[in-house]
Amino acid sequence: MRNIRMKKVREVLRLHCRMNLSIRKINGATGVPRSTVQNYLARYKASGIDINDVEALLDDELCFKLFPEDRAPTKPGKPLPDMKYIHSQLQQKRKTKVTLMLLWEEYRAQHPNGYEYTQFRVHWTRYNHSLNPSMRQIHIGGEKVFVDYSGLTMPLYDIKTGEIAKAQIFVAVLGASGYTFVHASASQKQEDFIYSHVLAYTFFDGTPRVVVPDNLKSAIISNTKNGIVVNETYADLARHYGMAVEPARPYKPKDKPKAEQGVQGIQRYILARLRHRKFYDINELNDAIGILLDDYNNKIVKHLQQSRTQMFEALDKPHLRELPANRYSYRQFKAARVNQD
Repeated sequence: MRNIRMKKVREVLRLHCRMNLSIRKINGATGVPRSTVQNYLARYKASGIDINDVEALLDDELCFKLFPEDRAPTKPGKPLPDMKYIHSQLQQKRKTKVTLMLLWEEYRAQHPNGYEYTQFRVHWTRYNHSLNPSMRQIHIGGEKVFVDYSGLTMPLYDIKTGEIAKAQIFVAVLGASGYTFVHASASQKQEDFIYSHVLAYTFFDGTPRVVVPDNLKSAIISNTKNGIVVNETYADLARHYGMAVEPARPYKPKDKPKAEQGVQGIQRYILARLRHRKFYDINELNDAIGILLDDYNNKIVKHLQQSRTQMFEALDKPHLRELPANRYSYRQFKAARVNQD
């Protein structure tokens, strides 16, 4: 009976916290009486936990948090693993070779009465899913950078003619830390696309091992089941910085969740704040973006209690490769046919 009740509680809290549904709509979606929904929500607010905790806790633990009167006074609880610590350790596994089994062994050494490995994994899986329910990936420090353009553009006003051009917004996000770079350019043409990459690697003061672009022609000529053909200039850029190119599959946004999240984040935090300002020059726009970008990277990510800058310093920066002595100089490659003479 307890498991059935907790299943209903989890669904009520998910619809309330994740979907922002009203009590009436939750009642219609779940069949749980309105008075019961109100009771569950009141207990949830009084408990002081958040939705991420709800998704990470086992049924018995969640039950005791929300319904303390059900707790058996004679049965001691088991200590919950430190999920933030486990998450940070697994992100550094390329360097440390740490495994979930090793982390469990360390946990049991510290808490002999703690959970067995199976339940330990259940806790970890729930926590990992709560970080990003749509994409469950572990990003290793210094491994990948995800790049994309924002669907939103910024208007640039021509003082002389009054014409309005659309500045394109390039976004690069490091996988482990979410540390983000943003650059406005006049177009998405190859020269602008390449230049944005060069500025991004300078901003990061190093390069990861892999770049994950979308499938625009400036990067990828074709991406099919028969193979991937990388644009020669983009391949030349990757060779210059010693990187591999792994494009996302076409129409598969879950292959590049960090880029999707980064684009959404800068649209809300940066572009939305600049919507009432008029910009007459691309450099003026980039100066304004740079100020807000520092604030964006330095603000605390609530569910991790760290800023992107702090995570960058701890997770990505130590594993980035050094930049080459010279910046990449844009080059075009063209196949030419030799005449008979």
